[in-house]
Amino acid sequence: MSEPIPDWLTERCTSRGGVPILIRPLRDDDAPRERVFIDGLSPASLYQRLLGTVKEVTDEQVAELVRQGWPQRLGLAAFGVGAGSDRAEGEPPAATAGEAPESMAGGAATLSDEDDLLGVARFDASDRPGAAEFAIVVTDRWQRHGIGYALFQRLVRAARAAGYRELVGTTYAVNRDMIELARSYGFEVGPEEGEPSLRRLTLVLNDRAGAGRIR
Repeated sequence: MSEPIPDWLTERCTSRGGVPILIRPLRDDDAPRERVFIDGLSPASLYQRLLGTVKEVTDEQVAELVRQGWPQRLGLAAFGVGAGSDRAEGEPPAATAGEAPESMAGGAATLSDEDDLLGVARFDASDRPGAAEFAIVVTDRWQRHGIGYALFQRLVRAARAAGYRELVGTTYAVNRDMIELARSYGFEVGPEEGEPSLRRLTLVLNDRAGAGRIR
């Protein structure tokens, strides 16, 4: 049986260009936003996220993606708050992958129907005790704006609080942005056994993992 998700997993921050961002756990009523988010990903981003081609993501799969089960599983989403999310194209030069946003100010925010879902990060229990599988994807327009880094920060902190000792993920060897982002946060990158086109990302969740990076 799932437990209540901690309130501290809802936070406000800003992108590198100062656009207000709200990061919070996904809810069941976010399914329509998740659908729009998935449908808006480029074929390349969807391919990287799903590790292969897919003709269509079903409504049942979307509902499963927003389903929570803390502490075994968690989905965090980054939302652009208000009309500020339209400012992405006018921001200063994009941050390099793995660069932290300029500001991480905690606080609550009220969402409106117009808020855009910019990125999602998830973990779920793996077959190996103490380990969780993670995945992260940011909409194409908002890649290299610090959104992935902000989600990574909170996902690591949440996984540690949930009692996991290790985070593991898989990405394509050609997905350099993801690999650089993972390395910047302390993940080890190695080959995926039997899959030369893939890389395994591993982070041991000791007290030093990500220490000092949450503001």
